[in-house]
Amino acid sequence: MIALAPWHLEVQVTDELSSRDVWEAARAGPRGGEPGMGMYNPEPAWTKLLQSIYPNGLEDRSVLDCACNCGAYSFAAKDLGAGECFGFDIREHWIKQARFLAEHREGPSNHMRFEALDLYELPKRGVGPFDVTFFLGIFYHLPDPIGALKLVADLTRELIIVDTATQNDLPDGSLFAAEESESKLLSGAYGLSWLPTGPEALRKLFRWLGFEETRVIYRRRDTAAQPPHLGRLRLAAARGEGFFEPFDAMREQG
Repeated sequence: MIALAPWHLEVQVTDELSSRDVWEAARAGPRGGEPGMGMYNPEPAWTKLLQSIYPNGLEDRSVLDCACNCGAYSFAAKDLGAGECFGFDIREHWIKQARFLAEHREGPSNHMRFEALDLYELPKRGVGPFDVTFFLGIFYHLPDPIGALKLVADLTRELIIVDTATQNDLPDGSLFAAEESESKLLSGAYGLSWLPTGPEALRKLFRWLGFEETRVIYRRRDTAAQPPHLGRLRLAAARGEGFFEPFDAMREQG
C-alpha cells in the first residue's frame, strides 16, 4: 500500500489497516503526495445518503462510478448491496489502488471492475446500462461537461449523483470557464474546465437530460480548503417522479 501511495480517500482494508494509516505513514516521505492533498473519508456521509434514497439498500442495482479514484464510493455501495460495479478513472495511479483494494479488502468485491479510461471514450467500451451513476469530483474537471454528462445519463436508468466544485461569485444558472493543471493527480487532464455557479445550472441540465426530479444534498459556499470564490455542491437527480419520497421523509425527520 505504501508503494501505491499517495492515497486520497480512506478505505478500511482490514480491521487493523486503512488507507489513512498508509497516508499518515507516507506523507512525510517522497510518496506523500502533492501539496494540499489530504485524506478524506467519504464512507459515513455517503452511506447515510444512499440509505436515505434506498432504505432497503441497493438491492443488486448496478453502479457506474465515474472518476472513481481508489473506488471508495463503489466499495461503500457494494457494502449496501450493489450488484455490478464498474469504476473508471483517467489516471492509472488510482485504478491500481482500486484493484488492490478489490483484491485485499475485507468486504464484498464480487462483480467489481476498475479500468483506466477517459470518460469521453466510455461509449466505445460498450458497457451499461446502469441503475445508478456516481459523477463525483469530475464535472468541474471537464472541457465539455454537458456532453460528458449526457454520455453517462444515456447509460443511467434511475439516479445520478453529482458532486462538483462551484463558482460562488456569479449568479446561479450558468457555467464558468477556468484553467487547471493537466498533470496533478487531483486535477483534470484537459487544461480547460467549467464550474457551475450553483444548483440551478445543474437542474437545467438534468431537466434537458430527462431527470426531472432533483435534490440538493448540500451546498457549501465557505469551503476553507478552497479559495473564497469556490464552493462545493452535491446534487442528486432521478428519472422517476416521486423517486425521492424516502429521502424527503428522512430529511423532514432530521
